Amino acid sequence: MCQEVSPTRKQYKGVFTIFKRYWGAYGGLQALLRSPYLHFSIVLLVATSNTWINAGWWEQSIGVLPNLLGFTLGGFAIFIGFGDERFRQLLAEPDESEETHTVYVGLCSTFVHFIIVQVLALFCAILAEAWWFEFAWPPAVKAVLPALNVLGGAIGYGLFLYALTSVLAATMHIFRIATMYEEYQRSLSESAEQVE
Repeated sequence: MCQEVSPTRKQYKGVFTIFKRYWGAYGGLQALLRSPYLHFSIVLLVATSNTWINAGWWEQSIGVLPNLLGFTLGGFAIFIGFGDERFRQLLAEPDESEETHTVYVGLCSTFVHFIIVQVLALFCAILAEAWWFEFAWPPAVKAVLPALNVLGGAIGYGLFLYALTSVLAATMHIFRIATMYEEYQRSLSESAEQVE
């Protein structure tokens, strides 16, 4: 007898599946740890330690990230509509190498990664602002609270800085697409000249 899968379970499975596909197309943990944009954000995090050690760092994140998210979605829309239909088909064709993802999916994963980092940074800032209040904590909690505040500031502001440095990654991917399109158009022109 076949068991029916509940709609809720199906939805969660679909979410996990698409996130797994994105993570694989992005390159996984290895790509993240090798990212020069992540490294640069860590350098900036050290340089801006006076900002995130103190309360209120979240105001900057909440003020900047929604606009940045709009820029990213606009860039993603440009990417999706860039070039003619044949060019997009070429990007989406499977490579003859052993790679499991097409160039198109690989480029999309960069934008998806950028959006996810921005959303995580925004969530951290909203939670940090919401959790900053006076309360009669037990002495054991009061003792570790300053360290937890610093750790939370480092994580939240670090994600914010990584979102900012990822602007460069997204911009360079748009430029990469423009370069590929230029090469594609050049090859079309050369083919047309050879036919004549």
